[in-house]
Order: sequence, then C-alpha cells, then structure tokens
Amino acid sequence: MKKTSPAFSPITRRTFLRSGAILTAGVAALSLPARAQVNKNSKLRIFQIGVGGIGSLQRGGLKGHPSVEWAGFCDVDQRELDRITKEHSSAWTVKDYREGFAQHLADFDAVIVDVPDFHHAPMMLTALKNNKHIYGQKPLVHQLAELGKIREALKAKPDLVTQMGNQRACNKGRMQSVELLRKGQLGRPVEAYIWTGGVERGHYFADAWSPYAEAKPVPDYLDWNLWRGPITADLPYSEDLAPRRWRAFWETGGGQLADWGCHLIDLLYFAYDLPSPEAVLTHTPKPSNTGHSAHNQSTITYAGGGKFAREKFVLHYNDTGLQPSFAALNLPPMKVGANHTMVVCEEGTLLLEADGKITIFRKGEVVQNEPLPEVAPRNHWKDWADNCLGAKKPLWTPFTIGWRITEPALLAVKATRFPGQELRWDSANLRFTNNEKANKEILSRNYREGFAPPEV
Repeated sequence: MKKTSPAFSPITRRTFLRSGAILTAGVAALSLPARAQVNKNSKLRIFQIGVGGIGSLQRGGLKGHPSVEWAGFCDVDQRELDRITKEHSSAWTVKDYREGFAQHLADFDAVIVDVPDFHHAPMMLTALKNNKHIYGQKPLVHQLAELGKIREALKAKPDLVTQMGNQRACNKGRMQSVELLRKGQLGRPVEAYIWTGGVERGHYFADAWSPYAEAKPVPDYLDWNLWRGPITADLPYSEDLAPRRWRAFWETGGGQLADWGCHLIDLLYFAYDLPSPEAVLTHTPKPSNTGHSAHNQSTITYAGGGKFAREKFVLHYNDTGLQPSFAALNLPPMKVGANHTMVVCEEGTLLLEADGKITIFRKGEVVQNEPLPEVAPRNHWKDWADNCLGAKKPLWTPFTIGWRITEPALLAVKATRFPGQELRWDSANLRFTNNEKANKEILSRNYREGFAPPEV
C-alpha cells in the first residue's frame, strides 16, 4: 500500500496544474537553514522522477549513505513503480511528477531527474522554484532557450545544491587530466578534438534521419499522455520512442552529440574555464528532420589568447567515430574507438577515453612515464548528498557549470538543421546574431499547456 503524506500545503492538484508551479508551499517556502531544522532525523529525503534505466544507477550511487531516504518515486511506467515499491515499501509513488509536488511537497528535500531530455527543464525548474536541491541528468536541458531559464533560476536560488549527471568526471584518470591540463604540463592548448559513436539502430538509438515508426497500441502499463509531457505534437507511440530510443529524434533527444557531449566536453571546461562559444558550424550530409542526423562534423569556436596558444580556441566535435588525421597532428598510427577527447597543446597531446584511460604524446611518440598529478577521490553522488545536508565538499558539476558544458553540445546538435552555415552565437542574449531563421527555428519550443517550465 502506498504511503501518503499528511496534507501540509493548501495547494491542490488543480491549482498546481493550472499554474504550472507551486507559489506558496509550507516547509518549501522556508529558508534552507529553517528547513534543515524541521528535517526529521537530519535525513536527506529524495523524490526521484524516472525510476528505470539510468535511475537505478543513481540509487546505486547513493546506496549505503546513512542519511539518504527515498521519500517518493515517479514514473509513467506502472511496471517500474511496482518494482520500486517492492524495494522501498514505505515510499509513495505517483505517475505525474506534478502531483508529487502538489501532494507531497513537505515530504522531500531534494529531487533527482532521470527522464528523457525534453522533460528536463520543466521538472528541474519546478524543483528549483520550490526550494529543492536537485540532481539532474545530462544534457542539462533540451533547448538553447532553456539554458537561460536555468541560468536565471540559479541566480534566484543560490543556496540550493545542484549536480549534473556526468558521473564519469569523478573517474581518477579524468580528474588527473583536468589537473595536468590546468597547470599547463603540456603547454598552452592549441585545439581540441572530440568524437562520439554513431546514430544507428540499437539499444538506445534508431537509425539517423528516421521518421516516426507506425503507431502501435499504447501498452496498458504506460501513461503515454504523461510521457509526451510538454510536447505539443501528438506523437505516435512505438518502441522507437519509449522506453529508450527517444534519443534519436529531434523532439525528444539530442542524438549522439547531446547524449555524450557533457561526458566528453566537460574536461575542457574544468581545465580551462572556457567562456561560451562564439560560433558553431556543423557539416552533415543532409539536415536533421524527424530524426537526428549522423556523420556530423561540428566546429565550435571560442575566444582564445592569454592561456591559449592561438587567438581562437577551436573544438572539433564529431559523431559517428569521425576522427582527425593523426598524421596531420604528428601522431603515430593508432586504432581508437568512439567517445574520446583529445587536447592538442604546444608541447604535447592528451588523448582521454570516456572512462579515464590517459595516453600522452610528446614529439609524435607515446610517453610511457609521464608524471600524473595526485588527485583526491570523490564520490559523485554521495558528495552531492553530503552538500545537500550542509557539507562543503567540492562538486565537479553544479548547474552553474553544467549549463555551460551543455551549451556547446546543444549548439552542435541544433546547427544540424543549418548544415554548412556558420552561426554566430550571443550567449548572453541567447540568440544568433547572423541568422534570424535559426533564431525562429532552433532556439526554443512551444510547451503543451500545464507542462511549461515555471519562472523562478
């Protein structure tokens, strides 16, 4: 039997769904120190939205933390709710995340968002508006305009603890790479190359440029209306969208470039504190349509100078395993798979696998004994929880840098609608300065009534 919280707030489901956000909410309206005082047993009570798939990874990462409690769960798939109820019988469950906020607001202190990309901004901004700490999946948002909404919300809620889900950042090799580059061990950076895998039919993707599959009857365990959430189009249900292949489609995911971007581009932001990009140019055989494109080659330009070797710092960001010419970079022949970050510096080159394996090159040869910096171990999930409880541990990816890491990945993706056209980017005003058609077509989306992200 589901646990039901006592009524704490006068807010009803009807008024919540009409307004899109709770405006006054008992405990949630208190200051963070005051909320800590009423937090029974000094526990961090978490509401998780999205139980299956990656959601289990988050619960596993927090397993064993003595001060974490699972207050409630939300999923549009009744099978997932049935499974989680067996594991956490005292937690309440809902299918509609908005009901979690409307009916159980006093029950939780933090929110974990583990859902498809197009839900991120509405859910995360609802959590921030209601003074909840938040752990949010990457890429942080789905639309370029949503970057600004997150940016403004963080200014309004500076005391909330946030963390983006790029857990690989805490791998030892990745942390060592950050320190090695940050201290200039290979000299000033010249340029960077990053490549992901391909958009092709498999566990997580449909083929590139795929139309929606023929509509099939919606399974009785799935609430398809809630799965659609903010999308205005009447999407046809099929297994090519739910539960996993939504990444391949324009309305719901971001292809390989957005899916892997925050895991691979983050190194550059941690090491060099990059500013926002100045321009993006993506080449692709034909524009993305209903489905995302493949064989994408994107050039993302940043201001350089100073700590950089050139007046512009350039990131070459590709999918489909499209790698640079190693000969042209004076590197030896080698067989390298997908999902790598390569930073070319004045005195050497760093090649980093997604999970942290480091290869260093100097004068065109692999260095066998390059000294690597000492780094302290970090726990991606438990450090976030500890900070929510008042600790002051360093976090690799609070949203203040998470939105910045998401930005170039989204730019590369959205520019696939304008292949071969360089788009000049004004991040402060969230617009392209040289292409009004792009401003109209790839900056934002319309939201279905009741599912729009709230103003914070």
